[in-house]
Amino acid sequence: MVVTRRQASGDQQNSQGSAADTKGTKRQNDQVKSEEPEQQEQAADDDDTKAADTKTEDSEEPAPKKPKTSTAIKNSDVDSILEVQQSELESHSDALTWLHSPAAWTLAHPDIPDGKGEKDTAEEGGETVRTPPEPYENKRAGADAEGHLSFPNSDLTAFQTLLCAILLSKPISHQLGLRTIETLLNKPYYFRIAKDLIDAGNEGRRAGLWEARTRHKEKTAVQLGSLAEGIVSLCGEDTDSQDNLRPILDKALSQASNKDDSFEVAEQIKAVLTKEINGLGPSGVEIFLRRVQSQWGAVFPFADDRALIAAVKFDLISEGDLEKGKEHATKKLAEQVAEHVGFPIEDGKKEEDEEAECGRWWFVRTLDVLIGLDIEKKIDEAAKQAKG
Repeated sequence: MVVTRRQASGDQQNSQGSAADTKGTKRQNDQVKSEEPEQQEQAADDDDTKAADTKTEDSEEPAPKKPKTSTAIKNSDVDSILEVQQSELESHSDALTWLHSPAAWTLAHPDIPDGKGEKDTAEEGGETVRTPPEPYENKRAGADAEGHLSFPNSDLTAFQTLLCAILLSKPISHQLGLRTIETLLNKPYYFRIAKDLIDAGNEGRRAGLWEARTRHKEKTAVQLGSLAEGIVSLCGEDTDSQDNLRPILDKALSQASNKDDSFEVAEQIKAVLTKEINGLGPSGVEIFLRRVQSQWGAVFPFADDRALIAAVKFDLISEGDLEKGKEHATKKLAEQVAEHVGFPIEDGKKEEDEEAECGRWWFVRTLDVLIGLDIEKKIDEAAKQAKG
């Protein structure tokens, strides 16, 4: 059975959201495994987090929510399209089909454990001592309207995706980055729009980061403020523009010599964002681009080296494809996914086409699973299952 964003996580999303928001943003202890101290968590992922711009990514199952596009698709339409594409995908019964199974998702995106027992340098005194912030609660009306959100199992706005990308590119462990996202996006902080981060002030942002028991809290609190201010500067005062970040895409398209070249457009987006937003580096933008292409057809197809190398392990593309360059390999992988779900690859850039958007979603989800398996060091195990 292939997992779609509605069928795979509907029950989990509902139960997780109600359980998590009952006690803030964290899951009940009996739902997760205990966690080692933060320092051990960091050491376990040293190879993935050697610099502030390190590529650390991904988490749970995709959300059963309608896409965040400029033209909202009716749930019934999306369900119908996904069912047709799912049937087409299942008919192949190969490695790509397996990558969209519950077994693959479980290997790639295990539960995010609660924080337990970490020691914060600020609590221990010394030069890094900080005063803990006062509790903070977001009072904005409708802040919780989208229910419980997480990465990557929820269909997030472009702004929320960018927020996650910044946090996942920090020099912290993958699990710690995901836990920070869960905390900040949900009760009581609900940091879901630029105004939320601005209104919270540095102390409110610190409160969320302290609850997540993440590392580099003080610096990150400042950077999140810079993110919100940078988005307002780039997108203006219109809240919809701040959510969908369309002015950023439009600016990138105006600067691109070839608007049909997804990698050229991606480079222009990277230039705009890294110039205007402090603390956001190239790898953070790549995380953002990988996810936002489901909404921004101009960026489709886009993949990074990590996902492409993993794709070779499942024979989705070849070593020869990699040798021909990232753009060639990405296009070959996108063609594979498009063929498997039955949508015309030449229509993949259409932003107001429901079938194309759902097709892009399958491609993004393929990348999510590949990268998740790599982060969890499950590539070899998964490849054996997929080919067996």
